[in-house]
Amino acid sequence: MIKISLKPGIKQSQGIALTPQLLQSIKLFELNNLELEAYLTEEILENPFLQSEDDIHGEDSINNEELTPDNDKNDTETNLDDLTSESGSSDDDYSSTYDDSFTSSAYELTNILEETLPYRKSINEVLTEQANLTFSDSLDRHIAYLLIGNLEVDGYFKTDILELSGNLNVSDVKFREVLSVLKKFEPVGIFAESLSECLYTQLKQMNLINDPMNHLLENLYELANGNIKQLSKICGVDNSDIFKMLKDIRKCKSKPLSNYSEESITIAEPDIIVKKSLSKWTVELNENNLPRILVNTGYWEELARKKISKEDKKYLSDRYASGKWLLKALEQREATILRVSTEIIKQQNDFLERGLAYMRPMILKDIANELDLHESTISRITNSKEISTPRGVFQLKFFFSKNISKSDGGEDISSEVVKNKIKIFINKERDKILSDSKLALLLKESGINVARRTVTKYRVNMRIPSSFERKKIRKLVT
Repeated sequence: MIKISLKPGIKQSQGIALTPQLLQSIKLFELNNLELEAYLTEEILENPFLQSEDDIHGEDSINNEELTPDNDKNDTETNLDDLTSESGSSDDDYSSTYDDSFTSSAYELTNILEETLPYRKSINEVLTEQANLTFSDSLDRHIAYLLIGNLEVDGYFKTDILELSGNLNVSDVKFREVLSVLKKFEPVGIFAESLSECLYTQLKQMNLINDPMNHLLENLYELANGNIKQLSKICGVDNSDIFKMLKDIRKCKSKPLSNYSEESITIAEPDIIVKKSLSKWTVELNENNLPRILVNTGYWEELARKKISKEDKKYLSDRYASGKWLLKALEQREATILRVSTEIIKQQNDFLERGLAYMRPMILKDIANELDLHESTISRITNSKEISTPRGVFQLKFFFSKNISKSDGGEDISSEVVKNKIKIFINKERDKILSDSKLALLLKESGINVARRTVTKYRVNMRIPSSFERKKIRKLVT
């Protein structure tokens, strides 16, 4: 018999307290520059010592601490206590209530329980997940990523396909094929290239498309001008039918992303810029849309000299320490984004030089290991940032794909390359249909060592029938 009893006791365990400051710093990694600007605007409203650099308008800022990449490079180890004690009495200085663990190590923060913190998905991430489930071909999927990155904020697609395809040396026909698939994604109407197409997609889902409705959608300008009589002639219906169709149209949304908050919509405004200087690729942050803030040290010193209550002193001290913390967190964000994006470009040099077919297989862990950062840090940065290159604007996540080891010990290749080889072998079948075991053998002979069950998995993923089913199909068509 097992006896269970409750006895009081003391147990010692180690844990990391996720302070508000750590949570704030981690959150900053998730934000792109546009989102960061909105976030800092709120912080400025709540903190009397914070100012936007744009609002200074030439004001003498000698007493202001500014966030710049070169600012306080030797101040990494400075505690917040030191930063605030310079201007106020130490007896009543409450700035020590702020956690100073952030500054103890420049990159320690990025490895602290970050994977336990959820982050909200942008519409780009929602669409990217659908693309990953839909496209098995590596080229198709990367084209999808590129098209998603060029989506307008309202959900329409208005970018020149010829220009996009030309940048990557891929046919515009291939781009159009991928775009036609993206137009079937959720939310309904996404990637529409016109209002009529957006309405058509929604009405089709509601089974409200017929010839009169088609004619009406093709002549929306007449509807906008109130030419009901003219529309009746064009659609071949009575005026009353036109009003019924108009009622159906009003069930639709004029903008595919009208149900999404502005915060969840990523505008294709790059956060990082890649340029080629002589024979070397250089990576820099986009200064045009990177918000800057200042901590008004002069104002803090002025208030610190005044006789105010202990409660007010604590509030002001906390706000000042909070501002200093935020500057350090922003400096950390900039440095980390620059490190990550620079390493990504270093790894994908062949893509920039030679095109999409030379995309190197790479996973988040590769970058994390190279930079000694947490994998979730790489994930947060790459899920929300966009990078401008001579080949186009991409999400940082665009540069990642799975890899397969080559049997000859050579450089790893993408799993999408393996799938493509399987497809090529099958397309070249003649009288002799290849089994999955035979396909695995052919792959091995070409230097790719994968198991038969892996071949089966990839074949099923590409919706290719089994060898038995392909034999039956061959007999029917010959």
